[in-house]
Amino acid sequence: MDERVLLAGSSAGAYSPYVPARRRVGKVTAAMLYMLIMGVLFCGSLYPLAFRQYDKQVKAEAAALPDYSRTPPPVPYAIGHPVKVEVPSVGVSLPIVDGAYDESTRAWTLTNDKVQFATITKEPNTRKGQTFIYGHATSWVFGPLLRLQPGAEAFVTTDNGFVFSYKLDTHEVVNPTDIGVLDYDGSPRLTLQTCTGPTLSEFRQLFYFTYTGHKRL
Repeated sequence: MDERVLLAGSSAGAYSPYVPARRRVGKVTAAMLYMLIMGVLFCGSLYPLAFRQYDKQVKAEAAALPDYSRTPPPVPYAIGHPVKVEVPSVGVSLPIVDGAYDESTRAWTLTNDKVQFATITKEPNTRKGQTFIYGHATSWVFGPLLRLQPGAEAFVTTDNGFVFSYKLDTHEVVNPTDIGVLDYDGSPRLTLQTCTGPTLSEFRQLFYFTYTGHKRL
């Protein structure tokens, strides 16, 4: 059959080309497929560029973060009531009992064969505060502390099975009425006190130990 059709109202013999529906659909489908392929290719060409940009941004943000690899892990919290103190370098190994400071008499409670833990200070722990232990300057109590050397170690055992370790950092001599040391509230430390002076009674010698670690018995 001839694919030409006569134009209505036209002169005889005039015609207009006619494209079958199937051919028109085929051309539209081919055009859409072409556009789809080109879109995929275009997006594919942009992906590596976008990925590189994203990778650069992630690396820049990572570089700006703090370096936690050198941060020590948190110390597990430990605390206990002190029952024994040891300072091996000068042969001190003594039981601890509770003691107190009497502000009216400006004197500490004392015993002749033990050392005292000032209960107004912190128990040995891993977070903060000062553990204050004091005793007479006799040869069988805290007198040997007067021979301490820098870096000496001290160990405090608690009633719940912890052993806290400390290292001597510094020391000082104060008047008997000077109790400013009791205001300390920094990182955990151990302070040992005994008497000193010409007759071992005029002044007080304070030894400050820095916390270095702890373990369970």
